[in-house]
Amino acid sequence: MDPTIIGRSRSVETLKKQIGRLSKNSKDILIVGEPGIGKGVVAKRIHSDKHGDADERHPFMSINASVVDDKELEAVLFGFEKGVPGMPPTTKRGLFELADGGTVMIEEIEDASFRNQMKILDFLKERKTKRLGGDEGRSVDLRVVMTMKKAPELLLHEHKLYEELYEKLDQFEQIQILPLRERPEDIPMLVKHFVTEICQDLNIKDVAIDINAIDVLVRHTWKENIRELKAVVDKSILFSSGGKFVLPPELSDEKTEVVKMINNVVTGQEFVLDNSLDVIEKGIIERALLKFGFNQSRAASFLGMTEQTLRYKLKRLAIPSARQRH
Repeated sequence: MDPTIIGRSRSVETLKKQIGRLSKNSKDILIVGEPGIGKGVVAKRIHSDKHGDADERHPFMSINASVVDDKELEAVLFGFEKGVPGMPPTTKRGLFELADGGTVMIEEIEDASFRNQMKILDFLKERKTKRLGGDEGRSVDLRVVMTMKKAPELLLHEHKLYEELYEKLDQFEQIQILPLRERPEDIPMLVKHFVTEICQDLNIKDVAIDINAIDVLVRHTWKENIRELKAVVDKSILFSSGGKFVLPPELSDEKTEVVKMINNVVTGQEFVLDNSLDVIEKGIIERALLKFGFNQSRAASFLGMTEQTLRYKLKRLAIPSARQRH
């Protein structure tokens, strides 16, 4: 996938300038940002701008320290000789050796053990990689990119970052990527980009995105950042009907439906009144149940209806009872 940087916010413009500058040198890089923010995309963009597409002379290799155990991380990075206990009965080169002339990205370095952080630090100092069970190191020339979810000083304070490695990171170029909730102006461009990309992958015509859907997406908190946004866009395209972008149910609430109904009436667009009213009614009932601790008698009284009517609506609108929620 093309490592495209999408957005118009000031932080994205700054990021693009950093990428342009770093693609002209080989300095090691630290990228800091929350999960799902696109740290890997930035690293690949810097590599591709410097070397073009990854090839045998300029490979791009990566490993995520949060998804492998301690021994496996060491073996993947440094490789191993035949006969090393616990390893397959063969010789294997590590990423540092394989990526000579290119880039190695170590994601979420704070999740590596201090033992492995020390080994990585030794490599950064000497630029030599020695396989497990090997006798001599091999000199390599490559760029190292590390990523972490929080600022180095915070991870040091949390005892997740080896102090000498923390000090070594001062020599790295640092890139800070803001979370999506702090740059909502980038969301419309990202949505349009993902819609085009996903529709091309599915070989279908682009779906039309209305302003109401964009408004909902801009107001969402996006705890998993761009990764979560892309997943929602993907699901929305699957929900799409008649070429129109349809938000998944979990992003449709009564406030959204009221705004959408009013806008559709004002602009003369078609919409299904019953569906909108159901969403609005469901949201109001759920909030009333939550307000009264799922006491159906008090919620019914508050809403001006009998318990029997409330129970009917709970069933019709597929609203879980307190017992089902727990």
